[in-house]
Amino acid sequence: MKNLAIGAACASALVFASGAAAQSFTYDVVWEPVQNVGGMTGPDGSQVAGGGTVKGTYVTTFDDGTQVNGTVRCVGMRQPPNSLFPIHLACTTNDQQGTTSLIYGCNFLGKPGPETPLGCVGGIEGKDGDDAGMRGALTMHWYSESGARGTGQWYATE
Repeated sequence: MKNLAIGAACASALVFASGAAAQSFTYDVVWEPVQNVGGMTGPDGSQVAGGGTVKGTYVTTFDDGTQVNGTVRCVGMRQPPNSLFPIHLACTTNDQQGTTSLIYGCNFLGKPGPETPLGCVGGIEGKDGDDAGMRGALTMHWYSESGARGTGQWYATE
């Protein structure tokens, strides 16, 4: 399963895809294996301050039934003990509607470890294409080494 350090690392995210103003969506991601980067062993034998990268493909489905397929690439890093989110992720998605940036804060859904599912919350920003300048909110459940799903909402701009 995903390596905790990056595990979420990429979790990313996803959601990616664009949508109309104030439109909700769901997404499903298929991840490639996480590539670990750095890290050290803590006093209790666990990995600390490690990170990783991950790539994947996703399908986003909007309220109106429209679907968009794309790719996602994420980098993640473990945070210090007692942080609100033990893992932070930054992701970029690409699809026929444009490029988006995602950020997530993730918590373990059980005892921390590389096989433990993650629950994440975050934000999305359209960088170019149909959603350039738009922002929104995300959730993600990274439930297996190679799978994640989530929800999102694009907010209207003024």
